[in-house]
Amino acid sequence: MEKKQKELTWDELKERFADTERLIKEDHRVYMEKMDKQEKLLDKMREQIGGISRSNGEFCEEYFINSFKENPTLFGERFDRVLEYHRPDPFVIDDEYDLVLRNGTTIALIEMKYKAGINDVGKMFSKLNSYRANYPMFKDCKIYLCLASFRFPKAIRERAADEGVVLIQQRGDKIEVISENLKTW
Repeated sequence: MEKKQKELTWDELKERFADTERLIKEDHRVYMEKMDKQEKLLDKMREQIGGISRSNGEFCEEYFINSFKENPTLFGERFDRVLEYHRPDPFVIDDEYDLVLRNGTTIALIEMKYKAGINDVGKMFSKLNSYRANYPMFKDCKIYLCLASFRFPKAIRERAADEGVVLIQQRGDKIEVISENLKTW
């Protein structure tokens, strides 16, 4: 025997729709609260990861700066000036040079990266151009372009060799200079 369903009045339908709408709004509110909490957790994680990344970068820079301050030589040349985080004042091109080694005839521009990327090799040429523009008095000096990092994958080694950029990496408690196809500018 079939049960006959009660027909709903228009007012009953409106009430059910209103109840459904209230439930959906409450679910949405709860969902948004959970999303806000997750977003705050993600923000905190991003902040912590950023802090770790900054610390790694600072550690890398400190290592190479201290290494060159202790022994300011490269390719057998001694440098009498070791300038860290060097910014020209006044400048033609606004730029900062992580580490600059200088003597009367030679300059080494050294960019330091905790984890060097393939594009960092190419960016060395913009550093060369800005340095030449900012310091025309050194136009007769030869310039080495150097990238310092704790590790260089094969692709970076190959690109640096192709473009004549010097790679400097940590090897135990010393630094290793990789200079295949060395060029000066």
